[in-house]
Amino acid sequence: MSAAAARPAADPRPGWRDRRELVLVAVTAASAGAVGIVNPGFLTVENLRFVALNSVVLSIVALGQTLVIAMRGIDLSVAPLMGLSAMVCGLLAQTHGLPLWGAVGVALAIGLALGTLNGVLVAALNIPPIITTLGTYSLFGGLTFLYSDGTQVDQVPPAYAAFGNAGPLGLPVPTPVLVLLLVTAACWFALGHSRFGRAVLAVGNNAAAAYNAGLRVAVIRIQVYALSGLLACLGGLVFVCYTGSATVTTGTGDHVELQSIAVALVGGTLIAGGRANVLGTVLASLFLSTVLTALVFLQVPPIWYSAGEGLMILVAVRGGTRRAAGRA
Repeated sequence: MSAAAARPAADPRPGWRDRRELVLVAVTAASAGAVGIVNPGFLTVENLRFVALNSVVLSIVALGQTLVIAMRGIDLSVAPLMGLSAMVCGLLAQTHGLPLWGAVGVALAIGLALGTLNGVLVAALNIPPIITTLGTYSLFGGLTFLYSDGTQVDQVPPAYAAFGNAGPLGLPVPTPVLVLLLVTAACWFALGHSRFGRAVLAVGNNAAAAYNAGLRVAVIRIQVYALSGLLACLGGLVFVCYTGSATVTTGTGDHVELQSIAVALVGGTLIAGGRANVLGTVLASLFLSTVLTALVFLQVPPIWYSAGEGLMILVAVRGGTRRAAGRA
């Protein structure tokens, strides 16, 4: 048995090997405090709530990306999937009065179906993940244009707005935050305490060894891409409920695919696979939301936003590569 095959999958539980989460919390708080000194408006309750709710959508999408990267894959199609879900659910609600529970079903169905398509293309047809999801990025984006026919969502029923901005049963915590907590707990449990999670990390650590050990590698890959699609579309539904609007560029216009990769890597998930950090992904999403909002308050030109996201990816990949080499 080779050394790679014998090496156990890395422990995915947050904070097990380093204090990345504490660093992210400290840096986020320090960044917010520094910007607040320059512009006190940044630290208002309304703006901090805006930052938190913005990070919720990215966190949900990025948790699906985390699963894919932990399996040594990549999913560039999460951005148009998010936009497709937002547009379909939003337009059905706006023009046909689709109830909220129906929108949840529609979003999850779209995500599972198209995420499964990604998985089949990667696992059954052996198309490299980056090529597969680059192709479906364009395909799903085209579907959004075709379905919307040039229209946009600008008014959703009150139930949607309440779901996106208020707390259930009068609770002070907005419903999207509670949804994120449930999704985070589910991902943490799945990766750290279930047979499925161990299989995902084993495939990411060494797919050949996992196959030789009896794992159904192709099925696992399809399942993970299906989950990524599901979470991307759930994020789209939360987005349209929170903002009350959506356009054909929702998701893709903000480069959510790059943001989701960046926060997953900064949060501690290894680009080489085999290790994931669920809590790190959520905290990194909050950090990125804080930084992007701070740049607006500091009147930094928007052209630098994408440059900063790209720098985050390069730094995180470099750090992940060094950690992967260290454990080899």
